[in-house]
Amino acid sequence: MYTRNLFGQTCRVDLVNGALAITSPYDVNFVASLKATIPGSDRKWDPDSKRWIVSAHLGSQVKSLIEAHYGIAVSLPERTEQPTASEMRLLEVRYLGACKARDDGTETAYGWAGGQWSVIFPKKVLLEYFGQTARPDESPTLYGVLGVSQSADPAELKSAWKRLARTWHPDVSKEPGSSEQFRAIMEAYEILGDSTKRAKYNAGLIFEALALAHSSKAEKREMIRAEWRAPLRCGLILAEGQNRIGRFIVSRIVQWAEITNAAGEVLVTSWAMGADTFAESWVPA
Repeated sequence: MYTRNLFGQTCRVDLVNGALAITSPYDVNFVASLKATIPGSDRKWDPDSKRWIVSAHLGSQVKSLIEAHYGIAVSLPERTEQPTASEMRLLEVRYLGACKARDDGTETAYGWAGGQWSVIFPKKVLLEYFGQTARPDESPTLYGVLGVSQSADPAELKSAWKRLARTWHPDVSKEPGSSEQFRAIMEAYEILGDSTKRAKYNAGLIFEALALAHSSKAEKREMIRAEWRAPLRCGLILAEGQNRIGRFIVSRIVQWAEITNAAGEVLVTSWAMGADTFAESWVPA
């Protein structure tokens, strides 16, 4: 039932499909506090019912927020669902956006799958899969440019280079900065594909790591704040994670394969600056 305050405003919290549905008057401060308090993976706005949907285990935070902003002590519905278990899924992600800092302090990238932005990739999960670590200004190592670990063998380097060259080729990719990224990919392989040049480059990475180790914590935090995106933008992704409020939160990526059609062509997607959505192209493997 609705609960009313002295100003005649009413608020209500219902249990819908195992999640909390918040009905309340619009208040910009309440929305800002909700975004800052509730992780992005545990909340979403439902435009059809015009309600915020929040994971049920965060009921106490929801109740406190409503009381702080509306002066209403709402009753929370009784939870009947069990905690969401981790599961393995094969995700057909048609487009993966850049990692962005969210209001709650997390950094995540959203993936388009099943006709909606239904997959969330934490930045640390993507970095781990692509063998990268946070670096000054988020400038990737040459290994990071190719999306491989520093221990990758020549065959792995060549395979990654060919795959990324298809993804970022300016004739196919309409992403801002595609030409620069394509050149970076070619230059990375030119160095890492040569054993002598690779050895010299590895020595430079060791020196850089030693210098970073002596930086202050504040300097390190400032260094790694820039936006970052994964080297790949689409794929068949075998991942482990949890389903929360209708979205799949990835905790570990097991495998990332290309999406192909009956003709053996590979899907490449990109989002041109100013476009309303991403575009899909099929290119030879």
